[in-house]
Amino acid sequence: MRSLISVSDLKREEIEEILRLAKGFKEGKGEKISASVVLFFAEPSTRTRLSFEKSARELGMETYLVSSSESSTVKGESFYDTLKTFEGLGFDYVVFRVPFVLFPYTEIADSLNLRLINAGDGTHQHPSQGLIDLFTLTEHFGDIKGLNILYVGDIKHSRVFRSGAPLFKMFGAKVSVCGPSTLIPRDIKVFGIEKVFSSVDEGIEWADVVIWLRLQKERQKENYIPSESSYFKRFGLTPERYEKVKLYMHPGPVNRNVDISYDLLYTEKSLIQKQVENGIPVRKAIYKFLWT
Repeated sequence: MRSLISVSDLKREEIEEILRLAKGFKEGKGEKISASVVLFFAEPSTRTRLSFEKSARELGMETYLVSSSESSTVKGESFYDTLKTFEGLGFDYVVFRVPFVLFPYTEIADSLNLRLINAGDGTHQHPSQGLIDLFTLTEHFGDIKGLNILYVGDIKHSRVFRSGAPLFKMFGAKVSVCGPSTLIPRDIKVFGIEKVFSSVDEGIEWADVVIWLRLQKERQKENYIPSESSYFKRFGLTPERYEKVKLYMHPGPVNRNVDISYDLLYTEKSLIQKQVENGIPVRKAIYKFLWT
């Protein structure tokens, strides 16, 4: 039984199949799925949780929401035992978001009669968001081969970067990063990036698309920046930088006037709302891909 825990689990032809399915769903095609899904979210979420829930319901699936405060994990039950409970109750899918890395995930997924979908585990992976971003850029450009894509912000704690960068590179794009040196991983070279920009202005000149990332203060155990205002001046999308940027994205939630200037979220250069809209067909495609 297939699960989706990491983008590294997917071959190129499988990714292309998910993109094909997503395109079909966006065009109103696609069959219903007679199944049930548990949405287990141990961290706050708006876009991802509602997107997975709405996608499932539009596919005709039964949905059940469980937060960590409502589960037996607060009584000391392990996440694995919680998954075994879902298995015993006869559910088909579990969509989960947890603050820790699901490890060893291969053994866990293979040992359960469940289709597991990772909606974000710690700083590790967020595969559906990576696929949404790939679908969005493929839809916009047709082909992303040779495209220059720049991630700006909290690279160190970003599961979005760790999911999106390998997908973009697999399809021929070039990926670079920019952010405070304290928020660039020491092992950044293992991701095969082109450059580490210290100047966001230089990065914008290089990039065809800039993906701004949120400062993940909930994961930061120390002060990585002097202040949010100084960070915005140095790395944020300001009105001055807007004049130079070609296209930009953000996986959300956006901290206005920290990541992006208050008035610049939804402009003709922004693909942010398109990312949200594409969450439905892409997540439908993931459900379908794992079902067949």
